[in-house]
Amino acid sequence: MKASNVVLSAPLQQLMDEHVSLRKDMDLIYEITEDIEYDSGTAVIQLFAKLYEQVSVFKDKLKTHSKREEEGLFPMITRHLGANDRTIEEMESEHEKAEQHLEDFLTEAEQAGVDIDETAVEWITVYAVQAHATLTQHFAKEEKMLFPLAEKLLSVEEKAELERVFRG
Repeated sequence: MKASNVVLSAPLQQLMDEHVSLRKDMDLIYEITEDIEYDSGTAVIQLFAKLYEQVSVFKDKLKTHSKREEEGLFPMITRHLGANDRTIEEMESEHEKAEQHLEDFLTEAEQAGVDIDETAVEWITVYAVQAHATLTQHFAKEEKMLFPLAEKLLSVEEKAELERVFRG
């Protein structure tokens, strides 16, 4: 998907920039999942430990980013959209879905513990892959549709308020 050529105001550009950073983390997570798929034995267990660390850190970064959108941007956009518009509802649902995949990954990994075997590693890793897929699509939607829409809909005052909320 090609990014929109709309020039974004500072708070919307901040969200876009956060996507760049989050995407780097996601790519690293995905690379580890691929290494797990193609490796075997103790290497897989070591890679899984590395994956667990990455997902733990990423989940917190994602939560901070999502909170900015859910508490700042989404309510502002909702005020401008029609009562039947499901755009924000869909975005929030995608946030929940991605966060659930990450949560499932971490929970299952913790339950498996240090005695985890290759089979468990393989099926638990699927949650990280699903989170990656969900977020890749979600970020593209926000960048192509939501951020440009917000740029158009939000007033100068609302953008300034959004900036204050993000600094808060």
